[in-house]
Amino acid sequence: MLLRNKIIKRIWKEHKNKIVFIYGINALESLLFLLVPYCAGLLIDSFIYSKGYGLYIFAGVYLSWQIVAVFRRITDTKIFTNLFNSECQYLIEKSQSENLENSIINARVELMKQVVDFFESDLPFVTNSIISIFGSAFLLYTYSPKLVATSLIIVLPSILINSHYSKKIKKVTESINDCYETQIDVIESKDRQKIKKYFDEIRINNIKKSTYEAFNFNLIEIFVLAMILSSVYVICKTENLNYGSVAASYGIILRFAYGFDFLPHTTSKLASLKDIIERLEK
Repeated sequence: MLLRNKIIKRIWKEHKNKIVFIYGINALESLLFLLVPYCAGLLIDSFIYSKGYGLYIFAGVYLSWQIVAVFRRITDTKIFTNLFNSECQYLIEKSQSENLENSIINARVELMKQVVDFFESDLPFVTNSIISIFGSAFLLYTYSPKLVATSLIIVLPSILINSHYSKKIKKVTESINDCYETQIDVIESKDRQKIKKYFDEIRINNIKKSTYEAFNFNLIEIFVLAMILSSVYVICKTENLNYGSVAASYGIILRFAYGFDFLPHTTSKLASLKDIIERLEK
């Protein structure tokens, strides 16, 4: 859906090689991070049962994760800073050729920053969450198939709650962006009442948005708690699990649960992005 928009298509066409490269590095970092609790279980067993290989595996995976993370942080800043500069220059030239007011051009430059942030932060966050959910489910299955079934109790409630709040978040986001497009005009008016009214409206809308996001996130967390308690019960009742496996499976359960944080986060970002793209394409 988003890829059908002209702006997203242009960004993807002009920068896809660099974007795919950094997303690949990001996915590798996510996979290594996911393996940390599993390798921690091997580490515990190596100390308890005097098997040295667990120490080497844990140290190797952990250090690899950190090296990849440092490389990814340095590289994605370079890639997306260049992308932002390129797109802003294009946007300003295009807007000036259409004789748009400076207040609108300024607002659209700020909105473009959010589009680039979507590529830099939000899409990788969704990718990491998906890797976390499916990767954790696979690792849990290796310990006990019952753990996977128990973990799935979070899925349907998360989707329903998220769907309920998505429309509310989209509506208030549109109001916030409406305000941003008039900001310079309001400031230049030097009308104290007009300026006060403007910032009061911004404040009220931001509070509304934050409230919807908070309810969306925390209601899902109630089901996360239920899933964790149920999963820990299954772990304790599963036979033939050694100490390392018990510790590792709990850490993997948390990875699985945190993976669902992408639902409320992505709802808010997509609502904002959709409205931003519609404005930029006018």
